[in-house]
Amino acid sequence: MTADKPARRDVDVASYLGALTRQWWVVVACIVVGVLAGVVLTLLQPTTYDATASVYIGQTTDANGNPMAGLNSNAKAAIQLVSSQTVLNEAAEQTGDGMTAALLRTGTTVETPSSTIRTTSSVVNIVVITVRDESAERAAAAANALADALLTRIGDAPKVRLEVLERQVTSLGTQLDAARKRGARADAALAAIASGDGSAAAKAAAAAPYVAVAQAAATEAESLTSSLQKAELMLLTTKNVELPRILHEAAVPDSPSGPDMQLNVAAGALAGLVVGIVAAFVRQRRVSRAV
Repeated sequence: MTADKPARRDVDVASYLGALTRQWWVVVACIVVGVLAGVVLTLLQPTTYDATASVYIGQTTDANGNPMAGLNSNAKAAIQLVSSQTVLNEAAEQTGDGMTAALLRTGTTVETPSSTIRTTSSVVNIVVITVRDESAERAAAAANALADALLTRIGDAPKVRLEVLERQVTSLGTQLDAARKRGARADAALAAIASGDGSAAAKAAAAAPYVAVAQAAATEAESLTSSLQKAELMLLTTKNVELPRILHEAAVPDSPSGPDMQLNVAAGALAGLVVGIVAAFVRQRRVSRAV
């Protein structure tokens, strides 16, 4: 005894099209309901505004200016910091106007843009903070408050290094000026000896100490010049690469970001179309069975 083979059901496109043709009004009715639902939903939603501030979190470098791992180069750590309760409380207090940490938590989006080079994607050390709120002014104030709070927490170490390098550059510059002045005075003394009276032996004996001073000053000046150039380069790197800063402050948005009437209507129409097609097939099947 052999098992009965299940009957194969071929897809009858014509029957489906026929069902849609006969039940077209069901599809249209569902689309209309979806459009109306999208309109009602849009009218019921409050108007919101988006304000965005961007922060360059910096890049930690070693003594030679090469990038290295550090808090300033960790964009994920910066995102977690912005989302922390302490920062939210501080930003809400700075914003005022009824802003709370809970509103900030639900209305804030923190992103880090990425750079793609030859199919390799890497995170850029920039944090983009966007605050959505029903008040345009409060959204901008909150975004700037979060940016300031982030900058305060990650900017201490680079500022300390910047101060150290500035003192080092000043000190090296002072030493270099002193070495050059000693060399200049020794050269002036040597010139005076050379133009003065006396025998060659006497002049040589008198010039010997000044020659030593001039040579020592020249050697010291050369070493100090090299050290000063390196310190100035490190200072420039710290200012332009390591030091976090706000790229741009959030401005008060001049137009709302939501709700989007077109998007909601389109979504409602699409949902109504899908529901209408399913309802048309179900209704046509019931009609066919009744007949």
